[in-house]
Amino acid sequence: MGNKGLNKLKSTRVLVVGAGGLGCPAVSALASSGIGYIGVLDGDKVELKNLARQYLYTPAQIGTLKTAAAVTHLKDRYQATIFREHPFFVDETNIHAIFSEYDIIIDATDNFPSRLLIGHTGIQLGRPVIYGSIFRSEVQITIFNYEAQRLAIDDLFTLQPAAESMRCEVSGTYVIGSMIAGMLMANEAIKVVLDLPDKLTGKLLLFDVLSLQKRVINFSSLQSDPTETTPEMKA
Repeated sequence: MGNKGLNKLKSTRVLVVGAGGLGCPAVSALASSGIGYIGVLDGDKVELKNLARQYLYTPAQIGTLKTAAAVTHLKDRYQATIFREHPFFVDETNIHAIFSEYDIIIDATDNFPSRLLIGHTGIQLGRPVIYGSIFRSEVQITIFNYEAQRLAIDDLFTLQPAAESMRCEVSGTYVIGSMIAGMLMANEAIKVVLDLPDKLTGKLLLFDVLSLQKRVINFSSLQSDPTETTPEMKA
């Protein structure tokens, strides 16, 4: 990596949208990797049910905004990194202004309307979007809107009628899987910053944490072998 790579990481601004089961490990991995400016965006408050897999929070922080709780923890550990709180949800009135301030967006949200808005805004502003999700024990990771590829989640998946059944509270989520997903999302962001090989551009990584089986599918071949553990894939 060398000093040149470290300086690139230090000068890069990454926004993590969602400070839950995916966002907590993602933002921690970004900070520990040397990203110099990290935004954390989420309008939720810490709840008791969050504590098992959202490890940036403590019981004493229940009822406080997740952004404030996360940044309080992170600033003490990563003192060379600048953290910025965005204590609200993205919508059509604020997303362009916020995204314009960052180089890379990490989509760690948990609902398809937000993912659609994030992906389409990334295309409009020319920002790469690192997409990650966890369905039961299967991790899904890709990069949207990077290099020659101009796609968002609705170009990859048919979201209805799968959207309702894919919600975490309906399908269930394997805790270790969400941690791995968040770290892999941060890994793809680092690979984009440093222009490392084997980025998941035009590729969808499917990794089952329990069976340890991995598949990487090119977007152009998604019509083959759709599975029950993923949303319906488009051809």
